[in-house]
Amino acid sequence: MNYLILGAGGTGGCIAGYLTDAGKNVTLIARNQTLEAIRRDGLLICLGNEMRSIPVRAVSEEEYQGTADIIFVCVKGYSLEEMYPLIRRASGPGTVVIPILNIYGTGERMAEELPGIEVLNGCIYISAAAQRPGVIRMSGKIFRIVYGRVDGRKDNPMLFQLEEDLREAGITPVYSDQIRRDTLQKFAMVSPMAAVGAFYDVPCGEMKKPGEIRDRYVACVSEIDSIARAMGLNFPVDVVQENLRILDGLSDDSTASMQKDLKRGSLSEIDGLVYEVVRLGHRLGVPVPNYEEIAESLLLRLKNQ
Repeated sequence: MNYLILGAGGTGGCIAGYLTDAGKNVTLIARNQTLEAIRRDGLLICLGNEMRSIPVRAVSEEEYQGTADIIFVCVKGYSLEEMYPLIRRASGPGTVVIPILNIYGTGERMAEELPGIEVLNGCIYISAAAQRPGVIRMSGKIFRIVYGRVDGRKDNPMLFQLEEDLREAGITPVYSDQIRRDTLQKFAMVSPMAAVGAFYDVPCGEMKKPGEIRDRYVACVSEIDSIARAMGLNFPVDVVQENLRILDGLSDDSTASMQKDLKRGSLSEIDGLVYEVVRLGHRLGVPVPNYEEIAESLLLRLKNQ
């Protein structure tokens, strides 16, 4: 199968690198210095003391020619619209698009913009970030991709082949028939960490300590759990305890990318990670007082920058 990966950051770079290393036909869309670095040195993926240089085929959006079978969309939410022309151009009758973004419901929103193209929902479990152009640092070995159709159907042979290809590449595949639930469960981890970290301007280590900050994190996870129940989605685990377990396993200096972006004064995913929770709560009649307080505070902070 022909794979097209949009975005050469920690997520897209690792997907492209692992699939390429397993002998799959992969093209990675990259830009500027990142594109130059990958062409010159290969894509460097660091895990612990190990560094691998992988000869990933990297091109610019303008250079890409051909039709992809699977398109992984691994850009930030605020860059999504820029990708639509390329997705349309790279898609054929059987192409499947899988967004791997932090923002809940991305697949449904993309499907409205891409009529005639099959768009799934997806999420990823990985700790990886670009250290510099063409160099990605992974923290830990967890690497899991969850994907599926909103209606739960599992009748596309290509998606079973994807499952096999991911497994061969050392990526744990989850071809889900409950993707709305599964992506919301991932969102229930990412969103509270980003919201609470930005609100208090603290790294992950401060959320591990008993006290106000950890309590706020728990409250935010609980509010998303309440939203899930109002949507008729029941998580298969105690999402608060599961997320605390994951949180406590992260390095103390970890921060969400949204928090980093806000601190730099650059574009961020605050709308999809924070404000969207408030909108969902209001729409479903679910109280979200902690998210409301955080949203108001961050909005005021942004206005005063």
